[in-house]
Formats: sequence, C-alpha cells, structure tokens
Amino acid sequence: MMCDVMPSIAETGRDAELHDSVCSDIDEEHDYDGDGGGGHGDDGLLMDEKEELMETLRETQENLATTQASLQTVTRERDSLYARLFTNQPTVCNMYHIYIWLLLVLVILLLLLLLKGN
Repeated sequence: MMCDVMPSIAETGRDAELHDSVCSDIDEEHDYDGDGGGGHGDDGLLMDEKEELMETLRETQENLATTQASLQTVTRERDSLYARLFTNQPTVCNMYHIYIWLLLVLVILLLLLLLKGN
C-alpha cells in the first residue's frame, strides 16, 4: 500500500529510500489489508474498541447512579432544613397579629397617660 504522507519537496536518492522505509513500517503496523500481518485485524480492533466503549459506558452509568443518590440525599437534607426553618420562625400572619396587639397596648398606654394628665 502506498504511504499517505507525501513529502513537499522532490525526493532524491537517500531521501527516497528513507521515505519508502518509513512508509513500509507504517503500512506493516496498521495492517490495512486485515490479513493479520501486524497485530489485530479490523475485527479485532473493532472488538477492542467496543469493549473500551462498553467499559466507559458502565463507568459512566455507575457515576450517574452515585450522583443521583447524592442528589436525593441533599434534596432530603434541604427539605428537612426548610421545614425546621419555617417551623421555628413565626409566620407573617402571626407577626401581623403581634404588631396589632403591640399597637393596641401603646394606644391604651397613651390614653391612660392623657387621662392621668387631666
């Protein structure tokens, strides 16, 4: 098979030999014909790649499951903290009633002071 990398300058003598040597080494390593000369054939390469992808998929699924479990735990903790926060603080309605009672007490005290002064 012909080498895919072509030099940009004209080959002469020694350069041509070096180029042919490098290209033949590359062709043998990659085994383009799939006849088993330089390691795995195309089927072996595809199986190796498939196994790597499946392993990556398994790791990603495990990571996703762990992350979802952590999210559920954090969500429960958040909900618990919100419940405690709102249970311990008076509501707006209760605060409004307290202010009304304080205002009434102040008015009564002012009326008593005015009546005492006369």
